[in-house]
Amino acid sequence: MIMSKKITNLANFAPHGALGLAFTQARKLGHLNSQLLQYLPEPLQSLSLCAFDDNTATFVADNQALAFRAQKQSSVLLEALWQIEALTQIKKVAIKVDLQKY
Repeated sequence: MIMSKKITNLANFAPHGALGLAFTQARKLGHLNSQLLQYLPEPLQSLSLCAFDDNTATFVADNQALAFRAQKQSSVLLEALWQIEALTQIKKVAIKVDLQKY
């Protein structure tokens, strides 16, 4: 007996409730991160936008050296964010370090 597997396209997967909101937010952040790559200078391109609310954007850095460098260049990050229409209201940048790797 041959069993066939049904292939599901997860690109259009839309669960309801909190999980649905998490999927929607993740897709949005992924899209914004891909747009940001063209505006960020090479040394800061490994930063990842992980959250944004009213006027603050939060980035995650791989290490403390990158986080320190990014904090010193917050104006560069703001200018990159303002290039994207959905992020023009951002006034502050926060940098966090991903401590899971340590």
